[in-house]
Amino acid sequence: MHEVVDVIPTNATWSMLPIRLIKGIALSLAVMCAIVAFLMGSLTFKPLQTGDILGLFLRLIAIAIFIERAVEVLLTPWRGPGAQRIAARVKQAKAKREKEEAGSAAEMSNVEDELRQYKGETRQMAFLIALTLGMAISAVGLRGLEYFVNLNELSDYPKQVHVFHAVDALITGTLLAGKAEGLHKMALSFTKPIGQSNKEG
Repeated sequence: MHEVVDVIPTNATWSMLPIRLIKGIALSLAVMCAIVAFLMGSLTFKPLQTGDILGLFLRLIAIAIFIERAVEVLLTPWRGPGAQRIAARVKQAKAKREKEEAGSAAEMSNVEDELRQYKGETRQMAFLIALTLGMAISAVGLRGLEYFVNLNELSDYPKQVHVFHAVDALITGTLLAGKAEGLHKMALSFTKPIGQSNKEG
């Protein structure tokens, strides 16, 4: 199943969205956040050490690994057989092309296009499953942003606490869906000077 799901990262699915849709969503969110900011209280950050932050990322990385494995288990019996059938047809078409049979070049091109499309569909499914699992895990309480702020300061703004938890679940769930490798890179950025991290990036 690694051939189908892991060839292209699940978060690469966003590149398939129309650019106008992405701009519209971003603009709408910006306007909404600007309006909400006038109605909400302010928050302060907790005094955290580097070890505290790394401990948080270690937990998130472990959860992301669980999600990756769950996605693979779900997709392997579902999409694996189809990928294997198309891959076998690619090999057959390649053999025909090596023998220079008539129409082999067109057949090879068509089968390769079919395999790429199949992998793209599988990639989208993997991303959506990972995003759903990440959101679900965040919704039940395993969130990241609340670790950095003092929510007790919002005792007079109970609705804001609910909004914060919703935003936290959205962001943390999305990060979890982006695989453990991305979280690992984020964790490493806290162990190096900013200038050094920028040069390596």
